[in-house]
Amino acid sequence: MTDWKTVDKQWRPAPFWSWNDKLQEGELRRQIREMSAKGWGGYFMHSRVGLVTGYLSDDWMDLVKACVEEAKATNTWAWLYDEDKWPSGFAGGIVPEADPKYRVRWLVLRKADEVPEEDEVVMEVTDRDVTYAICRRVSPLDSLWFNGASYVDLMSPDAVRFFIECTHEKYKEVVGEHFGKEIPGVFTDEPAYTYPTSLPFVPWSDHLPKYFRELKGYDILSKVDELFFDRGDYRKTRFDFYDAATRLFRDSFTKQYYKWCDDNNLIMTGHFMAEDDLHSQTTWIGAAMPHYKYMHWPGIDKLGRHVEQIVTVKQVSSAVEQYGKERAFCEVFGCIGQQSSFFERKWIADWEAVLGIGYVNHHLSLYSMRGERKRDYPANLFHQQPWWPDERGLSDYIGRLSRAATEGKREVDILIIHPIASFWAEYSPLHSKSGVMPEKAAYDAPFQALSRHLLEEKLDYHYGDEILIEEDATLDGGRLRIGQHSYGTVVVPPSLTLRTSTWKLLEQFAENGGRLIFIRPVPTLRDATDSVSDLPAQATVVDSVGSAVAELSRAYPRRVRVLDRLTGGEARSVYLCVRDVAETRRILMANTDNGSEVKATVSIPLVSAAGQSLTCPELIAIDMADGSAHRVEFESRDGVATFDMTMAPAGSLLLVLAEGECHASENSTGSNASCCKPEGTCEPTDCCESATSGASTLILGSGVILGEEPRQAIIADSQTFDVEILDENVLPLERVSLWLDGKQVLSNAPIAQAWHNHFYAADEGTPFAAEYSFEVRSIPEKGFTAVIEVAENLDRILFNGVEVKPLKQRGHDGAFDPATSWLDVNFTRVPIPATAIKQGTNTLTIEGRKSNNITGAGCHRRVDDYREHIPTEVEVVYIIGDFLVGNFNNTDFHICGSDSPCEACSQRKVDPSDLTASGYPFYAGRVRLTTTVNVSDTGDPNSRVLLSVGSVNAASVVAKVNGKDAGTLYWEPRTVDVTDLVKPGSNIVELTAATTLFNCFGPGWIWNVVEDKYISPWTFIDMKRYTNKRRLLPFGVGEIRLSKVQ
Repeated sequence: MTDWKTVDKQWRPAPFWSWNDKLQEGELRRQIREMSAKGWGGYFMHSRVGLVTGYLSDDWMDLVKACVEEAKATNTWAWLYDEDKWPSGFAGGIVPEADPKYRVRWLVLRKADEVPEEDEVVMEVTDRDVTYAICRRVSPLDSLWFNGASYVDLMSPDAVRFFIECTHEKYKEVVGEHFGKEIPGVFTDEPAYTYPTSLPFVPWSDHLPKYFRELKGYDILSKVDELFFDRGDYRKTRFDFYDAATRLFRDSFTKQYYKWCDDNNLIMTGHFMAEDDLHSQTTWIGAAMPHYKYMHWPGIDKLGRHVEQIVTVKQVSSAVEQYGKERAFCEVFGCIGQQSSFFERKWIADWEAVLGIGYVNHHLSLYSMRGERKRDYPANLFHQQPWWPDERGLSDYIGRLSRAATEGKREVDILIIHPIASFWAEYSPLHSKSGVMPEKAAYDAPFQALSRHLLEEKLDYHYGDEILIEEDATLDGGRLRIGQHSYGTVVVPPSLTLRTSTWKLLEQFAENGGRLIFIRPVPTLRDATDSVSDLPAQATVVDSVGSAVAELSRAYPRRVRVLDRLTGGEARSVYLCVRDVAETRRILMANTDNGSEVKATVSIPLVSAAGQSLTCPELIAIDMADGSAHRVEFESRDGVATFDMTMAPAGSLLLVLAEGECHASENSTGSNASCCKPEGTCEPTDCCESATSGASTLILGSGVILGEEPRQAIIADSQTFDVEILDENVLPLERVSLWLDGKQVLSNAPIAQAWHNHFYAADEGTPFAAEYSFEVRSIPEKGFTAVIEVAENLDRILFNGVEVKPLKQRGHDGAFDPATSWLDVNFTRVPIPATAIKQGTNTLTIEGRKSNNITGAGCHRRVDDYREHIPTEVEVVYIIGDFLVGNFNNTDFHICGSDSPCEACSQRKVDPSDLTASGYPFYAGRVRLTTTVNVSDTGDPNSRVLLSVGSVNAASVVAKVNGKDAGTLYWEPRTVDVTDLVKPGSNIVELTAATTLFNCFGPGWIWNVVEDKYISPWTFIDMKRYTNKRRLLPFGVGEIRLSKVQ
């Protein structure tokens, strides 16, 4: 059996490491060591919102070089990132500023009498008595996002060549000796053949007319009206236009970029803009799948706290598997919110792994959380989080998961023809403007539904992109082959048109005996123009997606099934894939429901990777939480193994099926419980590690119980804990009065109004003062500390009129030191002595001059004299220390010394199950809970003792029994075997729980924000949803239980 405990760095996750401030070498090196210690395999050095250090400057390159040196020292990978923010191609503004011919351009539609001088009229057209002009527009240099420049024309090979010269060649000059070693590759982020403008538009390039004429044989400029209006042979024109634009974009950008990387021993990875659906692809890139042929590690992004982007993932994994690429890549976990931690990341990672993703790129790990940076599509997955000490366990898990999703060859026999061409033929940008898009309902919706329902029925598939089919598909008898995969079934979803080359191939495929299924409405056109009178005679035509799925289910009766024991039907939330690895078959399953467990019966055909019946089948469960391997009991009848399992919400399971070496045959009931190795030769790393709960039941750390749920006899339990707060409590001051240049602009207003409406818009150097007030009912004996972002750069800080000093000097740029900073390198401690604090209202005032490169939500400007830049902020101030926070109705908060609480706070007992409601509503740290339980009898030698932790509201729980580590619990079932740790008599159980940054950093003042699936910088300034009632999540652990199981 392969060793699953050791995880090589090639499988380990690597984050987008946000380079977002004035960077300091010592802090960069410290953060790399943090990442390495937590099991991350590398990092992507990503220029990001808030960057102060000059992008591509000599200082930038020196820092890259230092990080590459640290990568070598820590055995990690230092990945390059090719742009200043995103989308890739403009080199931070260098490319569009160099020559107007490199700038992005469009064909825009506007009224003929409103054409500005800078637009060139290509055609005038009248529709419904209104005369319009279709104009060629070149982007001006005026975009804040593009550093005062613009996006670029990536359909221009010259622009792409210049981009590579400005960026890639510069990296080669400085760190080229590390290419293919410490620097494995380069990430390109969201390149696109256009960038939206305010008018109805289609993408354009001055290179397109000639390319189009050579490809299609006619002049597109004579038919541009048909791109907007339904006239003439508009379907053919639109199909030809988007086909040509997609191919030109691929030729100019993707192929050229891929070749440069190939020539320089670098992996080209990353993802294209808007791969998500047919509409977004048409608007931004034409089609995603043709590009993947020319990437080493094709990738996608998957943002948001949901698992809905099936098409996005299956597009990239289909191409990766068809072309034998090393792996599929995903930028993931962006926008999931600060409340998310291990459980949510596992849930999403499991889902995408089953669909074929083999490399996890965390979004986002912030160099600095200063100012706007903390709002950069959270969560921030890094050392500032209270749960960070426990990150290693998830890193190990994701490493094993990525390996399971990548090694070997996926078993797939169904090919779905991708319907993007039908969408092209019907799409008009006027549909986007009107909001009525019949092409989405006709083609996109059923395509999404078919993709989802097949997975629910455990019918795996690939997509067949028609450009790739045209280039690389062949027939092998009754099978259609694309690269390394061949298919016995082809499904055509609701469509309008297929390419002539596809029609010919499918006709021959059906004649040769291949199974061909059309779903109505069936395609009636070739290349979006010539009518098709008849479908292939051998084809099956069905009326709906549901009918197609039923037809396919009947066609593949002997597949891996997961039947819900409650309904008798397929457990629809469980997705799976089967991969052939050498002589074994690996089955990876994931419960994609993060709220409900699944009780199911699993059935697996007992056949080898070659399709031969197994004589002595051996089924091994790999616990991806720790890499341990366990043999699985199953019933074997008619060549099918069956067993029961319970999958926790977001649970996962990896099984390995192989031919064993029998020394015991199946018994008369068909049960196979024996290890299929000769007696005395079975090693623990093979298949015989002890199960958590005995021979017939396995409780895996990945969130699965195999076999019958164990019958547990409770031998001890407790809901009473001694509570030890391990970090400083915190009260965020989230309302402010603001003066700019001596004029008051806000009075006790939400802090978001200060930075968004006033501070960022102020001129550099503008004098400001910000005043924060809060109530203290009893004074903490040791005082407290105010945490003020870059406090050292302020002119003055007053507390109740008395000047107080930060613990850092003006312009400080050293590495993080917890003695002078809290959580983050730029969160500076300002001690407030008890003598300065008064009962009642206390006021903290900061004074300074505005120095800040943020221009608005998620956006910044370049800092020309960045070495001399000394920033200031008007942000939340955090009061931290040893005190309680009184809370009235989640609207009014006050501080009480924990040694002398006020009457209201003294009446609140510390509830270990919810510290949020016990004086720690904004706490951003860890807590130790200790209880002593008496165990009279641990049972006979064959029984096991389990520790279960219940009523958990925490990111992670580290358990110890009698001072010895029992394990870290991240998700359900939070149960661990403690047989070797428990003793008769008194036992001490210690739990260390960690929370997240959500309660402290929010945005908890946004109504119903925890239900949002997508958190962005704009969420924080959504004042229409603002509420004075703070949303706070509970934090704590309610109970523990020790149980004896046989």
